[in-house]
Amino acid sequence: MDKLIDDEILVKQFQSGSQRAFDELMKRYERKIFGYLLRSVRNYEDAEELTLEVFFKAFRALAKWEPKAKFSTWLYTIASNLSIDYHRTKTRHPVYVLEDEDVLETRVVANDLSSNPEKQIEDMERGRIIREAVDELSSKQKEVFMLTRYEGLPIREVAETLGMAEGTVKIHLHRAMKKLQTLLRPLMENNEI
Repeated sequence: MDKLIDDEILVKQFQSGSQRAFDELMKRYERKIFGYLLRSVRNYEDAEELTLEVFFKAFRALAKWEPKAKFSTWLYTIASNLSIDYHRTKTRHPVYVLEDEDVLETRVVANDLSSNPEKQIEDMERGRIIREAVDELSSKQKEVFMLTRYEGLPIREVAETLGMAEGTVKIHLHRAMKKLQTLLRPLMENNEI
């Protein structure tokens, strides 16, 4: 059965009183929303807290929700708005995170026990360099890049999630890719990426 239909059926079941339907929706999207928020806020605990807040907001609003867009698009919109609020708050009240970003990455991704430790270190360093380059993007470019490249959302859904025209999303994505190519070119030429 099509996932969109599945989501809509689960929403209708929830609206009819089935708590299990919401549990299934949460199980289906929790890791994706958490991954998106972790890449955005770069703090494991804050990403966990924001993920819970996304589903809390969804739970409260879902009784009246009408499918104008895909359910997943609606969830990413909530997550995106919370991420924006988080960054606004943090710029006013900076919080110092003692945890190394590489430690955060290893918490989220399971390691293959038979893999080469040197390769893991190289991969972690490559990931750090790419994250730093992504952080150089404007906030809109970064959001568009993360939703299209990390979350795999099509342009149409990104436009709906961020409340932009599809053409605007394409422009932000194009500019993000050009900037990343410029930032990462020296590393690509040295085969470091």
